[in-house]
Amino acid sequence: MKRTEFLKMQPCENPGIDSDDVIAVSQLLESDGEQAVELSLFWKGELRGRYFADSENYYTWIDGKWHTCKIANVVRLCRYEMVLTNDYYYSREWIEWASKEDENRVKDFLHTGLDSYEAEIGWKKQDQAYDRKQRRIDKLMAEVPCVPDEAERWVEETLFPENFLYFQKDGERTTYSCTACGAKSWRKKAWKHREKTSCPKCGRPVIANKGTEPKMKRKPVVILQKYGDKWVERQFWAYCWWEPGKKRLELCEELRAIMQQDRTSGDLWYGLEGAADEFEQDFWDKNRRNKRFIPSYLYPGNLDEIMEMQVMKRSALDILAKQGERFHVNSYILRFRAYPFLEYFAKSGLYRLVDECVSNPWWMSSALYLCGETQQEILRIDGNRLRRLKELNGGMRTLEWLRYEQGSGKKITRESLEWLNKYNVSMGECQELLEGIGSVNKMVNYLKKQKEKPGKALITWNDYLKMAENEGYDLTDSIIRFPRDLKLRHDQLVELGIQRKDEERLKGLKKLDDQIQHWLPEAMRYSWQDRNYLMIPARSCRELIEEGRALHHCVGNGDTYMKKMAEGESWILFLRKKENPETPYYTIEIDMVTDAIRQWYSKLDRQPDREVISKVLHKFKSAIGRKRVRDAIAAIA
Repeated sequence: MKRTEFLKMQPCENPGIDSDDVIAVSQLLESDGEQAVELSLFWKGELRGRYFADSENYYTWIDGKWHTCKIANVVRLCRYEMVLTNDYYYSREWIEWASKEDENRVKDFLHTGLDSYEAEIGWKKQDQAYDRKQRRIDKLMAEVPCVPDEAERWVEETLFPENFLYFQKDGERTTYSCTACGAKSWRKKAWKHREKTSCPKCGRPVIANKGTEPKMKRKPVVILQKYGDKWVERQFWAYCWWEPGKKRLELCEELRAIMQQDRTSGDLWYGLEGAADEFEQDFWDKNRRNKRFIPSYLYPGNLDEIMEMQVMKRSALDILAKQGERFHVNSYILRFRAYPFLEYFAKSGLYRLVDECVSNPWWMSSALYLCGETQQEILRIDGNRLRRLKELNGGMRTLEWLRYEQGSGKKITRESLEWLNKYNVSMGECQELLEGIGSVNKMVNYLKKQKEKPGKALITWNDYLKMAENEGYDLTDSIIRFPRDLKLRHDQLVELGIQRKDEERLKGLKKLDDQIQHWLPEAMRYSWQDRNYLMIPARSCRELIEEGRALHHCVGNGDTYMKKMAEGESWILFLRKKENPETPYYTIEIDMVTDAIRQWYSKLDRQPDREVISKVLHKFKSAIGRKRVRDAIAAIA
C-alpha cells in the first residue's frame, strides 16, 4: 500500500454531525494504479484520524504517527483514550457512519464488513508469519547431519541385543522363525517358552517364544553431533519390534538443542509429531507436546569430535557414555562447567553419584560442600570411606550411610553397605529404627530375612514398633523388637487395634441390638441348608461387624444394615460352606416382606463362583417359598 501517497490526498469533508461517537466518512483513493478506501474519522467536529485499507493491509494516521491497530482501538485513539491489548474481552468500540453510502462504499470495496475484513487480514498475516518462520526453521533443521549408520547399529547391538525364536506346534511338527536371521523352518521337537537356546539355522543365541504375538521395547537415546561450527544435542526414543522372522528398529526424534561453541546451553527445537523419525519430524520453537530431555543412553561412537570443542574438553562425557548406563545428558552438559568436581567424580568411577547430582541440584547444593578442593572435602567423608563409595559406585543414599558411620563411629560391614546400596535404602527411612537398635548391621541382617521387599519391610517394621509401643510392650526385649514373623505380628497388632475399636463401637449399638433381638425369631425362618451349604441369619451387630471385617466389605462399617434389621425391613444372611461353617464366604441381604434377595457379595465385594452360588440362592428361595406356604396353611387350619 502506498500509504504515504494516500496521506497526501485530501481527506473527506467534515459531515458536521453532533455526536459523542467517532464519525466515519469514506472515499475511494487511487495512486499509480493502486486503490484503497479511506475512512476520515471525526470526533467532536475535529478530524482525528485517517484509516486506509486495501486487500492486503490497513493503517491509521493519528497524531502524526502510523498505527496498525484495529478500528476498535482506533476509535479509542481518536478519543484520546488508551489502547487495549485485547479488545475481545472488553466493550467493543465502534464508529458511527456519516451515511449509509459511506458504509456501503467500504463494504463494496472490501467485499465484506470492516470487522470481518480486519479479522481476515489478521488470520492471513498470522498464516504468512507462520509459514515464513516454518521455512526458516526447516532450513535450519535441514542442515543438521543425519544419524550415523553406526549409531543405529550401536542401538540395536547394545540396547536391544535380544533375538527371539518364534515357534508353534503344527501337528507333529514345530514351525519356527528367527528374528536374528529371518530363517523359517520346522523340526519335530518343540522348545519350552522363554527357553534360552540357539537358532538351528544361524546358531545365534535366541529366546524361544511360543506364539506369534509381536514384542516391543523402547529406550531413550541422546546423540551429539557437530553442526558446522556448532554442535547439536538430539533426544530420541529408540523403538525395537520383534515379530516372527523380523527385528525392526526405529529412532524417533523428540527434540534438538543447537549449541554454540562458547556455551553449554542452546536454542531448543521441539518435534510437533508424537513419534516420527528424523526425516518425518517437524520442528518448532514452542513445546506443544510437552517434550523434555530425559535420562538417556548416550551414543559414544562420535564423541571424539565433540570432545575436541573447547567447551567440552573437560566434560568427561565420553567416560560416562562408555559405562552404558542411563544418565541425564542434558543436565550434565548444563552443569559440569559450574561444578567442575562432576568431572572428577566421573573419572573416579562415581557414575551413579554424578547422575543423581545433576538430576537433583537442590540435593547437590545442600548436601555437598561445593567450595571443597578435594573429593573428600566436597563429599565430607575421609579417604577410606571415599574408596568404599567408589567400589560400590554408590549414590546419594550410600554417601549418607558412610557419613553416618563416620559421625557415629559405628562400623557398617561391606555386606550391609552393599545391601543398602543395592536397594537404595535411605537414612530417613531407618532413623527411628536405628535409635532403638543402634546397629546398622543388625538392622540389615534382620531385613534380609523378611519375605517382603526392603522398602515394604521397613514400613511394616516401623508400624509394628509404634503399635507395640502403644500396647505397652517392652521394646528393649529383642524378641519384641525382632519378631520371628514380622508380617504376622504386625497384622496381629492391627487386628487387636481394630477389635478394641469395635468393642468401643458396640457399646453405642446396644439399642439397635435390642431391636434386632425383637425381630430375630421371625428372621430365623431363613435358616437353611443343603448337602454343601448353610444359610445362617445374623443375630447381632457384632456378627455384622465381624463379617464385614473378614470379607472386607461394607456390611459392618456403618449402621445402615443394622437399622434395616432393627426395623424388620431386611435381614443379613451368612452363606457358609458346610465343610467350613466358621469361615465367612458370602453375605446376603434379603427383603423380609417379599423374600427378594437384594444383593449378595463375597470378599472385596466380588462374586466368586457366581453361576454356582446363583443356583444355590435359587434353591434357597424355592425352599423359603414352600416354607411360607406351609406356614400360611398351618395358620388357616
